[in-house]
Amino acid sequence: MPDSDLQDLRKRIDELNVRLLETLQERAEVVLAISRIKEEIGMQSHDPRREEEMLRKLTRASSGPFGPAELRDVFRAVFRASLALQERERDELQEDGRRRAGGKAT
Repeated sequence: MPDSDLQDLRKRIDELNVRLLETLQERAEVVLAISRIKEEIGMQSHDPRREEEMLRKLTRASSGPFGPAELRDVFRAVFRASLALQERERDELQEDGRRRAGGKAT
């Protein structure tokens, strides 16, 4: 019986991983939309105060096994990946702009 329980729990983890992946990809799309708006209005991509505010809300809202330190680590990793995504998109857009303008790629 324990082997069956283990397999069931592993299957559940696999399903949760897929849901996490889908949610992260959706979040990334929203991050890029925000980044484009910020670029248009001349705002910085990174807002440390907003990031800290989100971390406080998320750690306060948690009632599960993960404590505040673990949640901060997880969400900081998501925030870092989001910033890297924004930088990559910005670099790609600049490169495309140079190509269209007849400039050489660096």
